[in-house]
Amino acid sequence: MSVDVALLRYYVELVTETGTVYQIDHAVQSLGWEEQEGQLAQKATLSIAADCKVGNKSLRSLLKINCIIRIYASWGNGKKKQFEGTIWEWSFTRSQSRELSIIVYDPMIRLQQSKDFKYFTKGHTTPAIIKNICGDWGISVSYKWGKQLTHKKKVFNCEAVSDMIIKLLEEVRQQTGNRYVARYKNGKLEIDGYGQNKDVYEFKGKNTISTSDKLSMNNLVTRVKIIGKADDKGRSSVDAVLDGNLKFGVLQEVIRRDGDKDIGKAKAEAKRTLKERGKPEESIMVTAPDLPFMRKGDAVEMSAGNLSGTFYVLGVSHSADTRQMTMTLLRKSDA
Repeated sequence: MSVDVALLRYYVELVTETGTVYQIDHAVQSLGWEEQEGQLAQKATLSIAADCKVGNKSLRSLLKINCIIRIYASWGNGKKKQFEGTIWEWSFTRSQSRELSIIVYDPMIRLQQSKDFKYFTKGHTTPAIIKNICGDWGISVSYKWGKQLTHKKKVFNCEAVSDMIIKLLEEVRQQTGNRYVARYKNGKLEIDGYGQNKDVYEFKGKNTISTSDKLSMNNLVTRVKIIGKADDKGRSSVDAVLDGNLKFGVLQEVIRRDGDKDIGKAKAEAKRTLKERGKPEESIMVTAPDLPFMRKGDAVEMSAGNLSGTFYVLGVSHSADTRQMTMTLLRKSDA
């Protein structure tokens, strides 16, 4: 599938409190939406001319907190929905122009904004726990990721619901070494591995606006020291020292063994730390013509600037104003 950016068009619908649907493209002054690493919810930001009308009704009187906004895009083959959420923030500014600014989130925002207490006995699998958590909020789960664990007892004590889910998935990632993506798609919380998109788009110099690649040693770890439990006088023994790539010098992290962490578990944690933080941290950003359907977790091919090969999208921001998108990327080899 190819996309002719010259044909790109964006459309916005408002669903009011009564369920009436209005097309409000004519009133939208700016439009963008995004999803970022570590966040379950997609976010859209719109600026709207407050004095515009739909029919004989003032748009300002219809746009209210908790009403639904839908964003569509077309590129020559019909309109396709890219985002749907509820108005979460609303503000009206009267200056030389009268403008409504709204922030819209998909249903995952309720998991990020809500706390709960959950208890699970040992023996529950990762999908079973996540489906139980989301079931309390009326959210279906599509667990496509080929990795899961059978967990020990789990107690979530008044934590954000989204944090419960991310903690579980992070535990699986740390023990399996595989990355996951969690995103709201087709009315469900979808959990899958990276790079599962059918169409993988290639970005070359001619269809890439800018690239940025930065390396930093700020988060680098080349040695991990494992410290035992302190005695009555506060002294602790050094139980083990694990070295990584010392060509960068010694940059040390410390793991303290608590009462239930044996030396084997501590060493496994140390090895994960050296694997994940054992080389300079790379930050990659690419700006390109907008593909409205690009999502975090998708794979892309790059041959622009100093970037070459397969990369995964960690986060993406779409701008209808500029018809551009900005992606943060991860090298496939680092996943």
